[in-house]
Amino acid sequence: MVGFILAGILQGIDSHQSIYTPVIQEILTGIFALVAIAMLSWMLIWMTQQAKSLKSEVEGAIKTALADNKEAGKAIFLLVFIAVLREGFETVLFIIAKFQEGLILPTAGAIVGLLAAAGLGTLLFKWGVKINIRLFFQAMGILLLLIVGGLVIGMLKHFDASVGLLSQLDWRYANWCISPGESCLLGPLVWDTSGFLSDRAFPGIILKSLFGYREKLYLGQAIAYLLFLGIVGGLYFQSLTGKLVKAEVGSR
Repeated sequence: MVGFILAGILQGIDSHQSIYTPVIQEILTGIFALVAIAMLSWMLIWMTQQAKSLKSEVEGAIKTALADNKEAGKAIFLLVFIAVLREGFETVLFIIAKFQEGLILPTAGAIVGLLAAAGLGTLLFKWGVKINIRLFFQAMGILLLLIVGGLVIGMLKHFDASVGLLSQLDWRYANWCISPGESCLLGPLVWDTSGFLSDRAFPGIILKSLFGYREKLYLGQAIAYLLFLGIVGGLYFQSLTGKLVKAEVGSR
């Protein structure tokens, strides 16, 4: 439902005939990406910090609900419903942000990801295959960190494009472009690899879909990407290190 609502908003804006429609589309796409970045970053750090106690907290909530037989069904339903809705909302925002960069690869990626998750669940819970869950989620956390970092680059591109379009449509906003050249807000060009690694052809298009690679990268995007990895990545690895230190101390 959340996916249909957000997609309907974008389609409604697209069908509305106005000279400002492209500007609004770029702004909304940038906002969706920003919300997805915030939610996924928070989820990554929170899950790392709470992983040790999360299982016991969920089991405690279910036991408390089961103690009251009359309300047990409603309580467990709400617990599962809210958990799935929260995770689904994050997934929808992430996929919508990616869909604005293309259709085929994000769709294929979403389908493959869902099939991989279903396959992993079957291996773990039906066939009893054992893997190192902690190591698996640590590796997935690093991968997610790089993917969300790519969203940061794409988000800034959408906001920059919205300001550029607005300055072209109305001269009153021309002074909003603070840097000359193709970019309005992102500063000078850092690299241009369009000659040998285009983000519109393989393998550049794969790197773009996964990690936000751009054949043209501007200074503002590079700084924001490094700041994101430094701040959020630092908090993530700090959480991992803190958990490992606590585990070692506890074992001693």
